[in-house]
Amino acid sequence: MSGWIGRILLVNLTSGTFSERDITDLAPRFIGGRGLGAALAWEMLRPGLTPFDPDNPLMFLTGPLSGTSAPASGRLTVCSLAPQGYPIAWFSRGSMGGDVGHHLKYAGYDGIVVMGQAPRPVYLWIHDGGAELRDAEDLWGQGIMATQDTLRQRLGPKVQIATIGPAGESRSCIATIGTNEGSAAGQGGFGAVMGAKRLKAIAVYGTGRVALANREEFQRLARAIAREHIEDARKRSLHAPSRAAAAYDARRIHCSTNCIAGCATRYQGVPGVLDPSRTYSGVQQCTAGRFPGAEGHYWHIGFEAGFELNMLANDWGINHWDLMKGLFPWIGMCYRAGLMDNIGGRPIELDEPRFWYDVLHAIATHDGPMADVVADGGRRAIATTGHLPEEALEVYTGWGYANHWDGRGPRGNYITYPFWLVSALLWMVETRDPMGSAHAYVQDMMRASPFGSNILSWEQLRGIADALYGQPLAMDPLSTYEGKAEAAVWHARRSMVKDSLPLCDRVFPRLYTSLTASGLPCVEGIRGPDLEYHLYALATGQEVGPEGLDEAADRALNLERAEQMRDFGRSRATDDPVLDFFCDTLEENPNPLLGERKRAERAPLTDLATRFYTLRGWDPTTGNPAPQRLRELGLDGSAHIS
Repeated sequence: MSGWIGRILLVNLTSGTFSERDITDLAPRFIGGRGLGAALAWEMLRPGLTPFDPDNPLMFLTGPLSGTSAPASGRLTVCSLAPQGYPIAWFSRGSMGGDVGHHLKYAGYDGIVVMGQAPRPVYLWIHDGGAELRDAEDLWGQGIMATQDTLRQRLGPKVQIATIGPAGESRSCIATIGTNEGSAAGQGGFGAVMGAKRLKAIAVYGTGRVALANREEFQRLARAIAREHIEDARKRSLHAPSRAAAAYDARRIHCSTNCIAGCATRYQGVPGVLDPSRTYSGVQQCTAGRFPGAEGHYWHIGFEAGFELNMLANDWGINHWDLMKGLFPWIGMCYRAGLMDNIGGRPIELDEPRFWYDVLHAIATHDGPMADVVADGGRRAIATTGHLPEEALEVYTGWGYANHWDGRGPRGNYITYPFWLVSALLWMVETRDPMGSAHAYVQDMMRASPFGSNILSWEQLRGIADALYGQPLAMDPLSTYEGKAEAAVWHARRSMVKDSLPLCDRVFPRLYTSLTASGLPCVEGIRGPDLEYHLYALATGQEVGPEGLDEAADRALNLERAEQMRDFGRSRATDDPVLDFFCDTLEENPNPLLGERKRAERAPLTDLATRFYTLRGWDPTTGNPAPQRLRELGLDGSAHIS
């Protein structure tokens, strides 16, 4: 095959045996990554399984662009029953950067599926078509950084490693799988699944090459895409260095293979506060920037203490997003409301770094009275204590995940009405926070718009919306519900494409640029939204057109929903609480052209949801795929995939 290797490695930890699964039948139909995960989940899952059941498969999946020179192709998709899910721990996925995915392809596999439970801690070593399980008793208890150091000393400096820290070993529902200094499959709690299987780490090194259908043209297009993105990014970069950046030699780094965004920042020699005898060097990015506290937050401990906590959370394998957007704000809100002055007997001291250290330690060890409240993250802490001050109603949008580009939450992302209506539809049908692979509408559009950096005018954005969705009102700041269902369908589909190839959400899809009069990117005569298809076709030789790639994504999306129906009884009634969230809570920031904070209205939002289900080919009453749609996608009424 071109693009794909054509096989995945099956690992049975219980028996210590290996086998291989040919995926030449599945790969073109489900692309790879998340899409392939949906197909495998349909085969391997059954009702009644739980995340820590030995029969729960843990999947590490690449796609047809992994191992190639495609820009931003360093992602690796992780799929399993997700412990973080609440109230339903259903099958979901995460994504991680680094270099593991590329080396997995170089070693001769499109993915790994881990089953069973080892009798004692082990790590998996994969190298050029060979695989073995090795004892990891001496690694158990070590942090993510020390584990990588130890394995590279044993196996070689170029070995790529995905591993868990103490939080995964103790099965915290917000435990991550980490690689390198700060990359992780953060959302989902998949580190706890590895811990339950007693799988400490996966180490990979390969020297092979991925076959491409048209290598010369593929590499030419890849270089052109990178040039266009970098030129546009340089033209609109407005960031000034912070005090901390200047003091600690902060540099933008590329956190995964073929990264062209450089969105992570590495600091050097930051002095410890909790441990003054040492200094810290490492990565802080995205929501980790909240660890020090900030204006309007509920704790203020300074950059140095915050960076130290960030490094500890990285090393122990704890989900930053749940900490910064969920658990930490909830603790502050409960304290301010007079609902809690201690956790398990430990007095709450919001501006004391040692207090927050104790919270992280309780999560990592799952030990002590504090752990009874905080060890499994903020949403379960709410369920355990029953404390939910009015201010905290907006913290958890749905499914056990804290707010993300929904217009709500403490110091949330800047998005205003009516644009978060698209977020509402995406959250409604998901199993997790959907925005990790859907920034293109909410983040990128808002930042390019007159509400952000003013790179593009509303006239240009309406033109882009017309070109993408056939609905110019989807990007009109004075619109209401019009066009939002079409935009949500488009972005849900493109999220599946992106998670399946897989590619980084900071780069794809290319929808906005400062380099063209229309604002829609164009690279060598190819529209920005079509670039992924051309890379896919040149890599695999599958000349299916953009519509064919979209159909494969729809096939996977429908199979995901079918599995949720079969194994968890999902229906439209399951989705409704997310709509309640958007109706019950006010947006954080008002639309500047409207001048007042808005919330969704139930009747038009319900009608919008009905249109969304209908556009997807789902029964608007049950919210589930109609048999006709399943047949159109090559999935019969019971969603068979063979």
